[in-house]
Amino acid sequence: MKGFQYLIIADELEKLINTEVYPVGQKLPSLRLISLRFQVSIGTVLKAFVLLIDKGLILGKERSGYIVLRRSVLKADLPQSSKTISAATEVRISPVLQKISRENQEHKSFVSFFNAILDVGLLPLNAIRRSLQHASRDLTGAHLLYEEANGNPLLRQEIAGRSFRWFGALNADDVVITNGALEAVSLCLRAVAEKGDTIVVETPFYYGILQTIEALGLKIVELPGDTFSGIDLIQLEQVCEEQRVAACVLISNFNNPNGAMLSDQKKQDIAAFAKRKKIPVIDDDIYGDLHFDPERPSNIKSYDADGWVMLCSSFSKSVAPGYRIGWCAPGRFTEKVIRLKAVTNVATASVVQLSLLQLLNTGAYDRHLRRLRPELHKLMLLTLQAIEEHFPPETKVSRPKGGLVLWIELPGGVDALVLHHKAIAKHIQIAPGTLFSNRGDYTNYIRISCSNLWSKRIELAIQQLGNLIKDQMMKNKN
Repeated sequence: MKGFQYLIIADELEKLINTEVYPVGQKLPSLRLISLRFQVSIGTVLKAFVLLIDKGLILGKERSGYIVLRRSVLKADLPQSSKTISAATEVRISPVLQKISRENQEHKSFVSFFNAILDVGLLPLNAIRRSLQHASRDLTGAHLLYEEANGNPLLRQEIAGRSFRWFGALNADDVVITNGALEAVSLCLRAVAEKGDTIVVETPFYYGILQTIEALGLKIVELPGDTFSGIDLIQLEQVCEEQRVAACVLISNFNNPNGAMLSDQKKQDIAAFAKRKKIPVIDDDIYGDLHFDPERPSNIKSYDADGWVMLCSSFSKSVAPGYRIGWCAPGRFTEKVIRLKAVTNVATASVVQLSLLQLLNTGAYDRHLRRLRPELHKLMLLTLQAIEEHFPPETKVSRPKGGLVLWIELPGGVDALVLHHKAIAKHIQIAPGTLFSNRGDYTNYIRISCSNLWSKRIELAIQQLGNLIKDQMMKNKN
């Protein structure tokens, strides 16, 4: 726990600032007083203060100590969620996505808030380089051969051992290595559902999973998800009583796009529901390692005692997108998922699995995460502060406790697709809210990624977005 002491201190001070124990403009206690309070060195306290400075919450003044600049909790309300449960319908998200993707060409002149991927400057480049060199030094040539369909056994063991961190108890045979989390979700869906079956998902929901469901010819029921607490269990029970549901696909931690995190009790209740109803629950916990609180949150699989929860995750969001290393723990459906993996693409690339194994078992991955999480939290807070400053006051914004994205409800009458087109003309890319619902909901919502390294260019892009929104509001009034 020693390595996390400065994070705990920074978190405690941030809470005191947010609750206005130390309001804006007031001086914080001295380094010495805080070191005595937490029984740590002054160097550890200074490290916590530097983190708060980086977040833009405090400012050090010569001979005056550290002054509170702003709170990290905004005055803006949370975005509203849909209130209605959809009927079971076929998914038709691809036409909208294809249209936006054609306009969303990557170019150096663009500031992209579209994709939820880490900026290259946030990747552990040196550690990755060393791990790839280590993986390719194997004189036996094992890194050039096909791997087992379910993945390298040592990598599976390493991932299984990490389940202790989210209160799980996996072993190597429970884990299947995949090409990213989307393949993990796709394999799990194929293992438990057939074309025409109905799947329950939360709304709003990640468009990539919606597109995967569409490709498999499945129908979906969209269940309203609260921005803070996620789905309503009573509604979930109601839907599964009224119609035949093949599976549920949920995101237990930091839902993409609205950032909702299910409570431990709700995760436990969903696992119990899956067992009682014998309905598989696919839990996409891709952002679980990117938490801002000191401890990693549990997931639905943490409470699964009978194999009805199929956990999916990936290292694409935390190490490098190009690794394309995902994995799943499909519970009672493991053998079927392995067979499907084998006939889909034989196995995941051996050399990348070996490289990731090196990052995990040398501790490089954990050291990277300890640096990455505070940086991501800082980037999200800076983005929130810029939105509060430059967007209309009626704007509502999510407050995720982890992950890479913000969900933003714009004032009524603002068309996010129109905003998207206007932003493209300014070389700014955003994700319109209609991508995150099969019903075309969220027409005045956008998702913004907070994974770009902060710069004046990023802040200016947010200011330009705010101006475009205000211009559209003015036109609507005239």
